[in-house]
Amino acid sequence: MAAAPDTATTVVPPRVRPRRWPTRLEVAAGVAVALGVLSRTHSASALWLDETLSVNIATLPLHELPAALRRDGAPPLYYLLLHVWTAVLGSSDVAVRALSELLGLAALPLAWLVGRRLHSEGAGTAALLLLASSPFAVRYATETRMYALVLVLVLLGVLALHAALRDPRPARLAALSVLAALLALTHYWALFLLAVVGAGLAVAAVGSRAAPAARRCLLALAGGGVLFLPWLPTFLFQTAHTGTPWARPPAWTELVSTWQGWSGPGLPGAVLGVLLLVLVVAAPFVRPGRDGGVLLRAPARRLPLVLAGTALATLGLGLGVTVVQSSGYALRYSAVALVPALLAAAVAVQGVPGRARTALLGALVLLGTASVVRLPFDDTRTQARVTAGALAGRLAPGDLVLYCPDQLGPAVDRLLPPGTDQLVYPTGGRPERVDWVDYAARNAAGDPERFAAAAARRARGAVYLVTAGGYRTFGQSCAELADALAARRGPAVAVSAQDRHYEESQAVLRFPGPGAGPA
Repeated sequence: MAAAPDTATTVVPPRVRPRRWPTRLEVAAGVAVALGVLSRTHSASALWLDETLSVNIATLPLHELPAALRRDGAPPLYYLLLHVWTAVLGSSDVAVRALSELLGLAALPLAWLVGRRLHSEGAGTAALLLLASSPFAVRYATETRMYALVLVLVLLGVLALHAALRDPRPARLAALSVLAALLALTHYWALFLLAVVGAGLAVAAVGSRAAPAARRCLLALAGGGVLFLPWLPTFLFQTAHTGTPWARPPAWTELVSTWQGWSGPGLPGAVLGVLLLVLVVAAPFVRPGRDGGVLLRAPARRLPLVLAGTALATLGLGLGVTVVQSSGYALRYSAVALVPALLAAAVAVQGVPGRARTALLGALVLLGTASVVRLPFDDTRTQARVTAGALAGRLAPGDLVLYCPDQLGPAVDRLLPPGTDQLVYPTGGRPERVDWVDYAARNAAGDPERFAAAAARRARGAVYLVTAGGYRTFGQSCAELADALAARRGPAVAVSAQDRHYEESQAVLRFPGPGAGPA
């Protein structure tokens, strides 16, 4: 009898994959992102003028916000968010900056996702690293202003537009409309970005394969304009009466210097600014060559052309309108153009082959990080903490603190003991907020002699004048005010000198109490 066959099954153990340790490049990238994250969580500086105005407006009762913003010149969305935020967490420096810090951190994974969706995994990584090491993005992730929110909304807008162009279903178009409206209600320079995107969609809507989707996206942007309509009367009033009287109209050189401002100070910032500008301009024409080199040739690649063109056209349009209106410009307004610029640079880096790509991206990140790592320790935004400390140690009952220009008042007032008697020139009002309505005309009509006389009568003790020169629309008014106070109270004693090390610097002068000087 034959033996039964052996039917036992041989069990093959599953193959165990060896543990993969991160490469040196991955570790370096992780360190760069970690430094970017940590740099977004702290600032050593006190709140400066704009930050303090944000808090003082946002903490008003909700029904008072529209009227306050009408005179401030800003749109409402960020202030509404900050109103809710402070109602929960309070209004300390740490609490009010935490909202921007959270938004700044949220922008990082969004940048990776946008780069990946638009181009490739490598572009996503490059976008993440460039944003993480961006001195501009880090600065405004630690500032109680709307610019970190702008970056998040632009990134979400890019995702929404990309999705809607691929498949213009109603939900995606509605998301695009809402994001367009939210951007316009966050910062008015977003209108220039939306205009550029709208013009691009209008061109694509004529005769291209994507024409039907482009037409629907263009209508979705128009729908965002409909959502903006309730705020339109306030916007028109602000356009006519507020503006930026504190700044001179820009020159066209700002188109280049903005890139420098994005990149940080000193030699690292200068080199980074040049590299970013070259990359963005060259992005549409850079592609890998068959021999491992880099080709620069036409026709331009569509995606980097759109990104680079959007960044440059937004800046150009914004500066052009500002020049025509004789309005002012500040680097922070350009936040709306930063995202397409960095995305264009991230895509351009992908056109560089192999090790050269890694070296170029590493150089960009290293140059940005050189500025980023010092930002948490930078206390130079305002001298208000020094000023408030000098005043708090000397103030006595009956003393009066004056501010000329009035823009110095909010940041210092925030740090002084409650109940301190304070007035701003020329209105004689409180220092918590600045009324920007017809600002230049009001300051030109100010009377230093009359103001000094009223202040001298009011103060039962000494008069302190917090002052600084060089502010537009004030001319010599603050110096004349100091002279008029000296004529009534006697020579001033310098309590604190103006330190140009600070972006918002100021001096403090003390005038004696009544009876100590000339009548």
